[in-house]
Amino acid sequence: MSIWPLFSVWSGFDLSAWIFLGAVLDLMIGDPIWRYHPVRLIGSAIAGLENVVRRPSWGRAGLRLAGMGLTLAVVVGVLTLVTAVLWAASNVSIWLFRLLVVGLAFWGLAIRGLAESALLVYRPLMQNRWDDARRQLAMIVGRDTTHLSQSEMVRATVESVAENTCDAVVAPLFYLFVGGPAWLWVYKAINTLDSMIGHTNGKYRDFGWFSARLDDVANWVPARITGVAITLAAATDGRLRQAYAVMRQDGRKHPSPNSGVSEAAMAGALGVSLGGPNVYEGVVSLRPRIGQPEYPLSPAAIVRAVSVSLRATLVVVIAFGLLAVIVSGRWLQ
Repeated sequence: MSIWPLFSVWSGFDLSAWIFLGAVLDLMIGDPIWRYHPVRLIGSAIAGLENVVRRPSWGRAGLRLAGMGLTLAVVVGVLTLVTAVLWAASNVSIWLFRLLVVGLAFWGLAIRGLAESALLVYRPLMQNRWDDARRQLAMIVGRDTTHLSQSEMVRATVESVAENTCDAVVAPLFYLFVGGPAWLWVYKAINTLDSMIGHTNGKYRDFGWFSARLDDVANWVPARITGVAITLAAATDGRLRQAYAVMRQDGRKHPSPNSGVSEAAMAGALGVSLGGPNVYEGVVSLRPRIGQPEYPLSPAAIVRAVSVSLRATLVVVIAFGLLAVIVSGRWLQ
């Protein structure tokens, strides 16, 4: 252990074998639905704190300060709690500590869940069960899915796969290796805050502004790693140049500084065009077109997107594994 007794658990590169074991478990069995899943507990804490700190009578400045305070309280609280639990476990037994690392990595990754969520939209689409496909799609995207056509449902699913390859897989792996499970769960807290209150319109426009900006910062590096990984994954289909070109040309068109990178790389990898009108709570948001429509947005594009996402995950795992060897000077420990 490090000379810093408490912060010694922030050592992801020294825990690579146990991180990989957690990733393999997630890929094999997926993240089970559980009432006390850490993400659900974080979500409950956010909802409870919002009821305490938010006041409808406050103006913009008050709402912004309250939202910032809630965000910092959740992030610091998660970091402190996970760090303390890991440190305590390491003082009891090295195997208890390793077991916690595996469990926290397993709960923090969604490799299998991402693939399964996309395929749950694909299957009813292939059977022409449009309403079932719309219901499944509504569970993974924030836009209104009620009147989407088949091609629009495919587009929404492919965009979700591209974005969540970063949010659910690459970013968690990045923070696992940078700072161990404690920093993974800081990221998960930030991501949960963004999904719950980090909206740019409606009642959260002011209250959630800090959460949204913090999520942008947290995802900046992982999003670009994801774009490169998707580009390299496209090489197995002979589309490395196309993926890279679209990522470079169209990645900045998206209103998000991060989502556009992975979506553009995915559009180039598949040879499809993404973007267009989306409806959020009755408000139309027109997104710029990304990529060239070499192929139609048919349900098969969902399967191809999932395949690219899984290959990109493998690229990232191999890269982080090699980096762990270089940093630690040893093979997986």
